Amino acid sequence: MTKLFDPDSLHQATEVVINTTAKTIQLLATGNLSAASPAAVNGVTGQAVYSFLKEEWKTDGALNKFKFPLFMYTKTDGVLINGWAWADATTRSLLRDFGWTEGADQYAGLASLGDIHNDADQAYYTQSPAYDAATTEFQFTGELNEAVEITGLTSYIKAFLRVEGKTPAEYDLVREQNLSLLEPVLYKFPFSNAIDINITETDVNIAANAPYTGMKINYLAGTGFTQAAAQSYALGAVIRDTAGRWAYCSSPGTLNAAGVADYTANGGTGTFVAYDGERQIGANYYAFNRLIDANNATSEEIYNWMQWIVREPTDINANDSPTAGQRSGLTMNGTNAELLGFFVGDNLHTLGGVFIDDFHTNSTNNLTFGAITVDAGGLDPVTHVPEASTPIFFPFTAAGTLEFSTNLVNEPNADTRYVMYFDNAGGNLFDSANAIIVDNNAGTDIDGEVTGASIAWDFDYDGNTQGGRTFGTDALVHVVAQGLNSAQWVEVTYTITRSTGQTINVNANDERNYANPA
Repeated sequence: MTKLFDPDSLHQATEVVINTTAKTIQLLATGNLSAASPAAVNGVTGQAVYSFLKEEWKTDGALNKFKFPLFMYTKTDGVLINGWAWADATTRSLLRDFGWTEGADQYAGLASLGDIHNDADQAYYTQSPAYDAATTEFQFTGELNEAVEITGLTSYIKAFLRVEGKTPAEYDLVREQNLSLLEPVLYKFPFSNAIDINITETDVNIAANAPYTGMKINYLAGTGFTQAAAQSYALGAVIRDTAGRWAYCSSPGTLNAAGVADYTANGGTGTFVAYDGERQIGANYYAFNRLIDANNATSEEIYNWMQWIVREPTDINANDSPTAGQRSGLTMNGTNAELLGFFVGDNLHTLGGVFIDDFHTNSTNNLTFGAITVDAGGLDPVTHVPEASTPIFFPFTAAGTLEFSTNLVNEPNADTRYVMYFDNAGGNLFDSANAIIVDNNAGTDIDGEVTGASIAWDFDYDGNTQGGRTFGTDALVHVVAQGLNSAQWVEVTYTITRSTGQTINVNANDERNYANPA
């Protein structure tokens, strides 16, 4: 079957039933008329129905006695007139490329442009911008072409296509087409999906297994996101002082020059506290309002979770950020929520305002964050997404693992130790009293007990200047380790390069001579 364009494909008492007593027109999915998904290739155009009715009113004397039922403004929109109506919901569902008015009711035709991957892919829509609003599945799967009733709901409609294992699509019709209100006409809009090569997990596994089960997202309150100025601020205003730090107005009032320079100076009558969405990337601080706790997941795992969580029909807002007053309190159904990120090559990019905490160190260099742009309009009042965002990424972090021999692993943790030293940091040589321990990316010494066969490490390749080291260059290091009863002292020399996934094997000889009988 295919969508019918030709009025000659329609016949009274087969595809079309005209009831002059009830003044109804009924379409039946029989004969040439199909109701099989997708809607793009079934049903009949409004223009074809109108043309058929004209021909019937011309030739059928029984019909000609009655006033004509349908007035067309254009070939894609019209109005039922003279007391006529469509007979039932099935009839309305079979009309294609058409929007209409029917008594006091209005229907807008929605037709998608672009390829939907599978005829079974189910799209849905909501007619309210509220994130806990009800969603409704389109009657037909696959490519869209059906009418939706908009009576009393002319300010908003958003379509979604979020299918497991496929790229998502969504379209906010009023916003995207700059409409003042929806009308009972035909609207066409881009809407397509495809296999997502970055999806490697099933929904079942994500819902049941780590690290996914330990992941969450918090949505923060906040408005403005402006550079601080000496003025009054309302509750919830987010500012950046001239020191580059972000603050949240927890009690409305003024900010004076001292507060502009440093919000902790509490200059003025307002109260400002650290903003929960501030994050340091490199030497600078940035603001975010959607915070994901990744539970040590890799960038690939994070993306799989991102795409899964926005298909969940329940509230996904953990609402447990550190400062209770900065929690948005929004009930955020995943099916209504804004998307969170996308892949470009091997790099995961978050959308505006999204930051990822507690990700696996090996993914540090594969993440780009959409930081809220200062003085760019703050957040959209409907979507709570930043009006503008700036892509920010960490200075390159080298990363890898220390792989220890069994004799080190099997010793009691307290009897073991490993340390990583620079070979020569500014003249501070290894094997001297001035040897310098290498700091990890967080600025903490790479020094600890052997608590497992594999221990992750990372290194601020682009930023570390310990002992006068030239940043952005390879670092020659020495890893020393030892146990007491089972493993001898061992030294391994290694060059840290600008890469991740580096493995340093630390294999100690068995200890046969240590004794401490006391």
